[in-house]
Amino acid sequence: MPRTADHDERKRQVAEALLRTVARKGLAKTTLADVADELGASVGLVQRYFRSKSALLRFGIEHMYRRSEERFREVELDPPLRDLLQRLALTLLPLDEERRLELTVWLEFLPATITDPEMAELHAYATGQVVSGFEQVLTGAGKTGELIEGLEPGPEARALYALVDGLTIHQLTNPDLYDDTGARLMLRRHIDRLFGVTETADTDETAEGADGDDGVDAKES
Repeated sequence: MPRTADHDERKRQVAEALLRTVARKGLAKTTLADVADELGASVGLVQRYFRSKSALLRFGIEHMYRRSEERFREVELDPPLRDLLQRLALTLLPLDEERRLELTVWLEFLPATITDPEMAELHAYATGQVVSGFEQVLTGAGKTGELIEGLEPGPEARALYALVDGLTIHQLTNPDLYDDTGARLMLRRHIDRLFGVTETADTDETAEGADGDDGVDAKES
C-alpha cells in the first residue's frame, strides 16, 4: 500500500478505536492511552498521528459524520418521494450496532458543541447537510403535488431533523419506551402527515418503507 494510503488507513483505525473507547468509557474518561490499548498499539503511535486528545477527538467526530453522510448519500433515490424521505431519515437512527455505537459517541460529544467553537462548527455543518437533503425532497414533493399544499419545505425539513434527533436520543436512553419498531412507526406517521396520508398501518413493513428495510446495509459489530 502506498505510504499516503497507509497513513490514512492508520488514522481511520485510530479514529474507530476512539469511537469504541468513548462509547464504552465516556468522553471525559477516555485518554490517549485508552485508545492505544483499544487499538493494540503504543501511545507513541497514536501521538504520531494526533498530538492531543482534542485533535484526535475532532478527527474521530469528522470520521463519524463522514460515515453518516455516506449512508445518507447511498440511499436509492427512487420515487415515491414520501418513501424516499423515510429511507433518508432512517439512515440517521440507531437501528444497527454500528449506528448505535456512533450515536452513543454523538451523545457524548453533543455538549461540547455549546462551548467549543470547532465542535459547534462541525455539528452545524453536519446538521445543515441533512436538513438540506430533507428540504430538497420536500421541495420536489411540493412541485409534484405530493406534499400538503401550503407547507414550507425549509421549516418542515428542520422539524423532521429535530424529530430524528429526539428519537435517536430516546432510543439510546429509553429503549423500552422507544424501541426500533416504534421509532420507525413514529417517523413514518410524521412523514405521512406531511404528504396528506391520514392512516398509517401499524406494521413493520409500513413503518420501514416500501422496500421493507431502512435503506442501509447494516454492518453488525
